[in-house]
Amino acid sequence: MRKKLLLLFIVLILLPLSLQGIVTYRHFSTTMDQKTERFTIDIVRQINTNLDRLLKDLERLSLMPLYDQMVLTILGKYNGPMGSGAWALSDDYLKMKLYTSGHTYNRPEIRGIHLISNSGILFTSEDPMTIESVWDSRQDDWFKELEQSDGDWKLIPPHEPSYFSGRIIESYISVARVLREPHTLSRLGYIIIDVKMDAFRQMMSNLNVEQEASLMIVDQQQRLLFERTPEEGGATYEELLSHSELMKYENNEKVMLGNASYLYVQHHSGYSGLSVISLTPISVIQKESREIMTFTLWLAVLCVAVVTLLAVFLSYRITRPLIVLKQNMVRAEQGDFNKRITPISNDEFGQLGRGFNKMMDEINRLFNEVFILGIREKEAELSALQSQINPHFIYNTLESINMMAVQQKHADVSDMVTALGKLLRYTIDKIDRLIPLEDEIAFLASYVRIQQVRYGGRLRVEYDIDEDVAACLIPKLILQPLVENALYHGIDGKAEGGEIWISALRFEDELFLTVRDNGKGMSEDEIAALHHSMQRQTTSQSLQRNDGDELGLNNIYQRILLIYGDKGSLTIDGSPGQGLAVTITIRMQGTGVEGHV
Repeated sequence: MRKKLLLLFIVLILLPLSLQGIVTYRHFSTTMDQKTERFTIDIVRQINTNLDRLLKDLERLSLMPLYDQMVLTILGKYNGPMGSGAWALSDDYLKMKLYTSGHTYNRPEIRGIHLISNSGILFTSEDPMTIESVWDSRQDDWFKELEQSDGDWKLIPPHEPSYFSGRIIESYISVARVLREPHTLSRLGYIIIDVKMDAFRQMMSNLNVEQEASLMIVDQQQRLLFERTPEEGGATYEELLSHSELMKYENNEKVMLGNASYLYVQHHSGYSGLSVISLTPISVIQKESREIMTFTLWLAVLCVAVVTLLAVFLSYRITRPLIVLKQNMVRAEQGDFNKRITPISNDEFGQLGRGFNKMMDEINRLFNEVFILGIREKEAELSALQSQINPHFIYNTLESINMMAVQQKHADVSDMVTALGKLLRYTIDKIDRLIPLEDEIAFLASYVRIQQVRYGGRLRVEYDIDEDVAACLIPKLILQPLVENALYHGIDGKAEGGEIWISALRFEDELFLTVRDNGKGMSEDEIAALHHSMQRQTTSQSLQRNDGDELGLNNIYQRILLIYGDKGSLTIDGSPGQGLAVTITIRMQGTGVEGHV
């Protein structure tokens, strides 16, 4: 019951706690995923908005030369096929330097503004020592895209312009445009605005972008303009592009790249044609969910530990009265009716304890009454049996003496009288229920002496008594009835007489008393019927006399049962014409020769 209560307490706590934890975790995880997705979409949209603002500003800047006649005039001076230009006037260089430098002032995102004539003369805002003064654009593939445009602004992906005379440390993104004469629309040259990659980094640093997320900016041709990778992660653009994933994914969904799962968010700008893509690891999104789950698990473990201790304490408190009651009931089953329970409460357990005490008091009272009554009843039965034996024996003895006196007038009458006196003293003076075996044998010898005088030489008796059982205690007058039965029902009536063997021996903890004769004997059916009669004979019936002069074996059997219970038995064995053997078996309670049997 204690285990059941303990299990019940734990289940009652764990079940709602587990359900609550699962529901809370799922709800929190789903909510966090949704909020992260919406937040990422907003961030990507904001990046694209800032990017559009930057590009619109650069687009307006690329249109400014068209409104400056000086710029148009200087570019027109150096018209000609690309690569044909050789030099420009220093005054023109100075004017163009002032113009371009003025537009880059306080614009840290701009690396430089370059005005290029049709012949390749290059005017720049940068230091002339770092830029070629004459540049043949045909050596750069990216320039072809600008050359093929029809006056619209172009956004050129990261490239390394060859007009830089020194080694270029990083690539640049350029906003470029073909410059045409406003009236004739004839091409005068080109404007190229180089934008630093730091401009995009600065744009994203101003926003609260997840550090573990990858951000990419691609154009309509899926060319990468910029990619921000996490500190401990690699670039993902090539993997997306190699599987044509950029065309397949929708605006926002979960994708698998390698062995990792990502939240894919994409926002397309209708103005610039650029797409901002965010790849956020699902593990990062669920980081807080895992923290909540870990916290919930530790809280659950703590709750289980507390609940277990509380359940053990409560189950012990609840079941302790029952355990005490059970222990006392076990002792009562073993015969100890003196144990009592001290009620510790007024609840149902206390009522059970008080009821148990009342029951034990009543059982103890009834047990004492029944036990004493049973002892007195057994004593009465034994006294009745002995009183039944003594008159019967005296009757037969006196009859024998009378016959001897009338018929033979022999001197052996004196011996018979003497033996009779011993018998009377044994039966009358000694009232103990248990006597030493040697006293019973001495009494039996007196009885045999009388019978041998009666039967003359026709009765022979032999004794086989072990010396180590002479002091063993046995019921009084338990062997004489067996010898008497052997005489009157076995040997009596045989002209040649007979022989009786009396033996007493001990084997381990059992004492065997046997009276055997070579008289008429009994058949197996008669022996079985006699055994059945003894077993079903009641105590009241055992006090009745048997037919004729036979005291019967029932009296002996009933006495053994009354004194020893299942520790004593009586068995009969024999066959017709071969005599009968009656054996009394008594299990000894002591280990010594004088032990009580």
